[in-house]
Amino acid sequence: MGDDCGRLSANRAVGQEEEGNTTLFPERENWIARFMVERKLGKGGFGQVFVGQRVNGGNERGTGSTAMEVALKFELRNSKRCNDGPPYEWQVYNALGGSHGVPKVHYKGKQGDYSVMV
Repeated sequence: MGDDCGRLSANRAVGQEEEGNTTLFPERENWIARFMVERKLGKGGFGQVFVGQRVNGGNERGTGSTAMEVALKFELRNSKRCNDGPPYEWQVYNALGGSHGVPKVHYKGKQGDYSVMV
């Protein structure tokens, strides 16, 4: 399955990853009630980052003043480097929250096998 925090092994059967392929997180699927994954932005040793939209209630996208583009970071929770609790990055954002130049965190939590930060 996962060989490291956020990295997928080449023999993963379901949702096998290729460049530009987001089958692991299907397009238009509602992950966290208020956010919808749209497309993959990048990946690294600590997870994968997607561009998404804030949604209104069900699956409706926000428009006008409620429209908001967000980045969603998915990090495997069961890897050796991530199974000691929430990612350390969350503590850093909590400590720096509200500081000039630090992105606002809208949501942090668990979603299936992943720790998710929006």
